[in-house]
Amino acid sequence: MLRALMIASGTFEALFGLSALIAPNMLIAALGTEPSAGAVTLARILGAATLGLGIAALLARDALNSTGGLAAACGLGLYNVLAAGFILWPAAMAGTGGAMLLGAGLIHAVLGVLLIYALARAGR
Repeated sequence: MLRALMIASGTFEALFGLSALIAPNMLIAALGTEPSAGAVTLARILGAATLGLGIAALLARDALNSTGGLAAACGLGLYNVLAAGFILWPAAMAGTGGAMLLGAGLIHAVLGVLLIYALARAGR
């Protein structure tokens, strides 16, 4: 189960990261803000970071019996839980963001919970 989650989450993050690098204005628009030079720069940095995280998850998918593989899975689980909170909290409190942003938050929440569950089972 953990391997499948690493593949699913890694693919999701790598694709998001690539899209944020290629089309940062689309990400900025999804957040409901106006594009500026600073926002484009931050969107591209976010894209680079999530692309790197996704690639690391995909490369670690077959090393989950090692300390490094489990560390990558723990980091990915933490990232998904935090990303879900940072996406869904403002949407719930202020009603910001559209359906795409809400969907991304829910995907992060589901992946985060499933990764934590799979890691807890692997630790037994």
